[in-house]
Amino acid sequence: MEQIVVDFGNFIKEKRLAKGLTQTDMAKLLNITQVAYGRYELGTRDAGLSMILRIANLLDFDPGEFFDSYRKK
Repeated sequence: MEQIVVDFGNFIKEKRLAKGLTQTDMAKLLNITQVAYGRYELGTRDAGLSMILRIANLLDFDPGEFFDSYRKK
């Protein structure tokens, strides 16, 4: 996978942990399996735009926060 996919996975993992949620919690809220959500965090599955927006909404961050920080690397 591309590095940006891996970095996004690390980013959402940090956000999820900060909110005290498990991968199972996130999967239920997103109506997907825990395995599918886990793959987003591992960076082995590319989240499409709609999933990025859904995750951002649940974890209370602006997607631009990730992309701005990524662009500054």
